[in-house]
Amino acid sequence: MLTSRERCIRSILLEEPDRIPLALNIRPEPYKLLSESLGTQDYMQVCRKLGVDVVSTGIGLVGGYIPKGVELKEGPYSAAYTVGERQGFEVRRDVWGVESVWAPDHTYTYTYHRHPLQHIPLEEYVWPEVDARGFDEAEKTCRLYKDYCVFGGVTEMWEIAWQLAGFTEMIRMLYADPARADRIIGGIERIRLEQLKLLCDAGVDVICDGDDVGMQRSMMMPPSLWRRFLMPRYAEQARLCHKRGAFFFFHSDGWIEPIIPDLIGIGVDILNPIQPECMDPVELKMAYGDKVCFHGTMGVQSTLPFGTPDDVAKEVLDRVSNLGPTGLILGPTHAMQPDVSVENILALYGTAMKYGWNARKRGTS
Repeated sequence: MLTSRERCIRSILLEEPDRIPLALNIRPEPYKLLSESLGTQDYMQVCRKLGVDVVSTGIGLVGGYIPKGVELKEGPYSAAYTVGERQGFEVRRDVWGVESVWAPDHTYTYTYHRHPLQHIPLEEYVWPEVDARGFDEAEKTCRLYKDYCVFGGVTEMWEIAWQLAGFTEMIRMLYADPARADRIIGGIERIRLEQLKLLCDAGVDVICDGDDVGMQRSMMMPPSLWRRFLMPRYAEQARLCHKRGAFFFFHSDGWIEPIIPDLIGIGVDILNPIQPECMDPVELKMAYGDKVCFHGTMGVQSTLPFGTPDDVAKEVLDRVSNLGPTGLILGPTHAMQPDVSVENILALYGTAMKYGWNARKRGTS
């Protein structure tokens, strides 16, 4: 039997593993119920019981717009602290200076409130810095879980860019002030590349870049603008990953079919999440399955929250049959939310562990 790391690497390289590898992405609220149901004491026990093959790490940021000594809470992309109240809702500011409004009875629900570059000149903006202390923790994760496939995440580029300036303003800037747009995106890129190099030095197997450019039925920008402002920077990331012995994972929710050939062309090894509510996973497998590994494919907008355990099992069997036996790391397309039942989570992993084995490879090493 292969180790989890060997299993994932075979699938990423489009070689046949002994079974389809599994990944877990879940919010704290359903995780707590899942852990209680399984009788587990920590996250790795949950992973072992479910058959999960991937663990994650990262390197955070310091400085920026979070003062020392404040109580940190959840933010959209990084920790945040409370700065006030708006119409009965809590306002939080993160390390980028981005402010968001949080519903008190749904901690996972928020909306954006204030974008710093609408109020601060770019020349005066205080950029956060990479917290180099995170290197030790990342290295420890790689050492402790050497039999697992270790994913290391870097800061989002496009998503942070539009949060800094506001979405409408950032789109306008791409057309009307491309030099300013490049300066904003370039400032974020500098931080990302530093994180990437540290994570590779720590020994991660995969660098994960999560950067939504898709919406439910279209892209956020024309593919031509994506190719002008973002693609060369992703290409540089992929080049550095491969030079340092890591794979490159690219995440974008939504419909991104026009740029999938570009992503493959610049060296993306793993494409996530293949959101079934927006794109047909089977059609994409037929078109690109010999060129890139898929990660995810189990919809968190449809079957997982709203289906029955039988519906979930049926979808897992469809993925195993039509997307396997290689080039697939199966899991939810995003963090499973509180509306996903424990029964459906157990159906996902239980079905995959029962039927995801490759009969020709089982028992090989």
